[in-house]
Amino acid sequence: MDNYVVPEHLAMRKQPSQVRTRRLVEHILDNTLWLIQEQGMAAVNTNLIAKYAEIDIASLYRFFKNKEAIFFALAHRWFIKVQQVVIEQDFQQRVGNILQYEDSAQIKLRALPETEVMLVSFHELFTHDKDFKALENWHRNIVVSQMKRSFIENGSKWDDQALSSACVYLYNLTRNFIAGTIGMSEEEYLQQFAWFQVTANQLRELVLMGEVPTFFTE
Repeated sequence: MDNYVVPEHLAMRKQPSQVRTRRLVEHILDNTLWLIQEQGMAAVNTNLIAKYAEIDIASLYRFFKNKEAIFFALAHRWFIKVQQVVIEQDFQQRVGNILQYEDSAQIKLRALPETEVMLVSFHELFTHDKDFKALENWHRNIVVSQMKRSFIENGSKWDDQALSSACVYLYNLTRNFIAGTIGMSEEEYLQQFAWFQVTANQLRELVLMGEVPTFFTE
């Protein structure tokens, strides 16, 4: 996973170098996540974060310049977790490979504690804020590259343009599926998951065994 160059105004003042300070930073991020879940992003500020983390405000400002920097670090941490799931699951780019529910990348991504907040509360930031948009673009490029490698290793002969386009579509399909099923009951989610898997597997079969669509070759 590549390192991301954080914009200066959102960068941490210093990187934690010891176990104790790494735990402190994680504690700040965890409490920020909890506050967003409970009170919404608009209500969260550095004083409130410090209060609920039970630390003095100076300890918070030792690492973060403002709440936006904390939000950015929280988003970056989530993307790193997502990338790890993608690498571990390898997006299972094989023909006919409809996975069991509990083994799927989608359920593992949905189960991450940050996922709902990132896809709901952070939606406006990822859509309209240039720094957060750039962060997701970086993340998407890493995921798409991993998916392309997996397809090629499993036999795809598509050219780079067509394969990149298919992988971006699969990325967006997965992202929108997870976002669109937030709040569903388990029964509703299982039904939608089955349809998602059918759609994703049709795409995998096309990329691995089919011809490149004509609009890429004309």
